[in-house]
Formats: sequence, C-alpha cells, structure tokens
Amino acid sequence: MTFPPANHDAAIDPTPAQVRDLRDNGPDGPVVMLNLLKFHDVARYPEGHALTGGTGAEAYARYQHNFTVTVGAVSQAQVLFDGPVMRAFIGAAADGDWDRMLIVRYPSRQHFLAMMADPGYRAGLVHRYAGLSRTLLLQCGGA
Repeated sequence: MTFPPANHDAAIDPTPAQVRDLRDNGPDGPVVMLNLLKFHDVARYPEGHALTGGTGAEAYARYQHNFTVTVGAVSQAQVLFDGPVMRAFIGAAADGDWDRMLIVRYPSRQHFLAMMADPGYRAGLVHRYAGLSRTLLLQCGGA
C-alpha cells in the first residue's frame, strides 16, 4: 500500500509543526484526546477500493477499530466516550454541527506518536480519509 492513500485529505491531518509540538511539549503521563467528528454521507474511498459505498460513519468505525484493536498494543488507546453530538447548548458551534464525539485516553504522548508512526495504523488511514469530512482534535490533560 502506498502512503498516503489516494484519498488523503491534508485538511484533517496534523501539520508537521503540530506533531513536533506534541512530541516536545508535555504533559508527561496520560493524555486524553477529544475528537469532534463530521462524517461524509457516503464514504470516499479511492477509486477501485474494495470498500466502495457505505457511509462515512461506517468507514470511520473501521479506522477506530484499527487504532484501538489492530494496533492496540502500540497505542494502548482506551475509548472513554463514543456517542452522538446532539446540539450546541452554550456557545456558537463554529463549523456547524458535529455528528459524533469520541474521547480517547492514551498512556502518554509517546503512545499516541508511536501509533501515528506504526505501519499498521498508517494502512488504516484510508478509512479515516474515507469517513471524515472534518474534525477537531483537542489534546486534554490525562487522568
């Protein structure tokens, strides 16, 4: 498999500067990532991919399985919450509505970065790109 996959979308990837900042600047210990997710209505796999069709949410579920199970020994990702976003209750929802919120705990920044560098994880990114139309990833302190 070539990297990045043909359906790569740089708009939903971290920049090199963001990756360096995560690598170089604390906290030590666990980190929690809050993901706001907006899915494509129809998954956007590359032409000729075996998994054409289906929804963006289904494609993202494959990606989530990849980082929690397939490379779970590397990431040690623990899903703390996975559910629908119902409404913005207070404040303006800057980019409109979100479909889902996912909160994932990693034992350390190093676990998260090792996951991102893992070939098995990278192979599963095709599902992330097929599923997401946009995302917001917030790094939070761990507990």
